[in-house]
Amino acid sequence: MIRFRTVLAVGITAAATVTLVAGPAQADTVNRTAHAHFDGGDGRMFVDVTRPAVGDTVVDVEWGKSVCAVTDGVRGCDNVTRRAYDVPVTRFAFSLTGANLTATVPYQESQQHCDFVDGDEICSEWQESTGSTNLKVTWVALDEPLRRERWTGEDGSVHISTSAWTTVSGSGFGSTYDDSTTSFGQLSRTRTIPPAA
Repeated sequence: MIRFRTVLAVGITAAATVTLVAGPAQADTVNRTAHAHFDGGDGRMFVDVTRPAVGDTVVDVEWGKSVCAVTDGVRGCDNVTRRAYDVPVTRFAFSLTGANLTATVPYQESQQHCDFVDGDEICSEWQESTGSTNLKVTWVALDEPLRRERWTGEDGSVHISTSAWTTVSGSGFGSTYDDSTTSFGQLSRTRTIPPAA
């Protein structure tokens, strides 16, 4: 009987201890993102960089180009797309006034040829391959007020976003972009405040 009462007392003490010790409050987190949209004769390129509060900074990039010509009265187009997702970034310097990205990007490539005959589009099968490119992008904020947004998530977290529109220039996939009239970018910093316990 003494043995049972001793075990019971220990269990009650442990339970009381768990009840009294409160867990640490969740800290605010800050995520940073950068977006660039390039358009021009060298093809279109879209770049999204994400620097989370915890984890690696990564980049998603998509590039595409279509070259068309008329041969023997038939219009044909060679289409190429290249894409890469969640690629770790070599260098990413970020502020709301400007940012710089450098990354070596291994990518997937798809190529297809299409002919247009009597209103019909006749295309070959996509040909798949891989490659690698050095990606560089520079963002410079426009001389405009910062944009601020605030919203509450379904879990009660409060999100406060501060962003800036930018000019962008860069290179990748054999293309160079430096025309501000055909490209634009955005830098964003989002603070997340967890719900109260």
